[in-house]
Amino acid sequence: MTLIKHIPALQVLIPFFAALFCTLTFHKFTSWIIATIAVSLNLAVGLYAMPLIKNSIVYVFGNWAAPIGIEYRLDYLNSLLLFAHAGYIGVLSTNDLFNLYVFIEISSLATYVLLSKGNNPKALIGAFDYLIMGTIGATLILISIGFFFSITGSLNISDIFNILQKNFSTTDTTSSDGLNILLIAIVFFLVGSILKIAFFPLHFWMIRAYSASAPFILTYISAISSLLGVYMIMRFIYFTIEAGLVYIPISIILRSMAIVAIISCSYLALKSKDIKKIVIYSTALQIGYVFLLLSIWQAKSLLFQLLIIDSINKVGLFTLLTHIQNKTNELNVNSMKQIRNSFVFKCLAALIILFSSGLPITSMFIVKIKIFDLLIQQKLILEFIVLIIASIFGVLYHLKFTKAIFFGKEENGAMKIDTNLLGLIAIVFIHIVTLLYMNEITEMLGYTTSTIVIG
Repeated sequence: MTLIKHIPALQVLIPFFAALFCTLTFHKFTSWIIATIAVSLNLAVGLYAMPLIKNSIVYVFGNWAAPIGIEYRLDYLNSLLLFAHAGYIGVLSTNDLFNLYVFIEISSLATYVLLSKGNNPKALIGAFDYLIMGTIGATLILISIGFFFSITGSLNISDIFNILQKNFSTTDTTSSDGLNILLIAIVFFLVGSILKIAFFPLHFWMIRAYSASAPFILTYISAISSLLGVYMIMRFIYFTIEAGLVYIPISIILRSMAIVAIISCSYLALKSKDIKKIVIYSTALQIGYVFLLLSIWQAKSLLFQLLIIDSINKVGLFTLLTHIQNKTNELNVNSMKQIRNSFVFKCLAALIILFSSGLPITSMFIVKIKIFDLLIQQKLILEFIVLIIASIFGVLYHLKFTKAIFFGKEENGAMKIDTNLLGLIAIVFIHIVTLLYMNEITEMLGYTTSTIVIG
């Protein structure tokens, strides 16, 4: 029973050793088989583990108990998200701050290489941009971890939270030096994380890196990396620092940045004439939505719903781009080739664009209505107006996307989308499931209420 209980920890080891075996084979098809088996096993382990995780599963490596040893803590939230590779899975699973940094770097090293694998030579430049900015971000996170260790003497996330809650819950019992170090550590961690996930105005590396990279790679990275970064910041704010002490000033800063990001990115997406850049700016825009909800304590359930829906939207849009870019590199809305004799593709494209645009009877529309209601309840009028404007812009730039796919000019040439469409069918199916069962999924994952109470 002990071994069965700790089966979820295999989700880190399976892709890790699969990556090593792929490297040793030096054979493309063999590597593909190994990767497919590894991903399938990860999915099977994740589905098997979900009924086992009632509250959480604690896995102690090397039989060294926390806070001294490295601890994994698996719950419903990261069980659902643990369908990725070793670095991402490690970040989601670890309960150790330094281990968190190690897995961030493992995932980043793989991402740098993936982003450089585009037909456009500029993909290498974009990957280098990400390498520089990602390294700066990771260095800031590492420095932050050092500060936390200096004031708590621990690297275990749960232990750090308990120590900070005990020693820094009130300013009366806190030395000014200790409080200053804590604030510096928090700032370093948040700035490093913002650099990593390309939150506006530090998003410039993402625009260059994504613009030249292969859409197939972006199908994976755009969804997982954003989720990972937001999860990392959520884990930091809610489960590492003593949230009651710093949540209000952090929320004010994040909310201000989110407003600027939402307005700027929605305008840039609307202004862009390249459909790939429209999707990229839309990705940056949704990070602004996420940070806005992150700054509102009562929005935790909505935040989780938005993360799921937006990830599905980005996978769908970049998958559409993959099919189109397999036929042409001309992605300008005014000079796109006409798509002929691709009825099924056009139907699937229409549904995916409909869900992404947030029009009525879609999952995103329902979530936005809930967000508007929450903003009114919290009397956040400026934020409400900003989201209304951004939503209108969102519909308009999705119309530009639609124009490029459905109304390409015949004089620019013609193309036929005859590639395998099973991925698009799966995405549409997932959209329908989330539309019907989003509340049930959120409740099942135990994410409707906060586990921390601010007094």
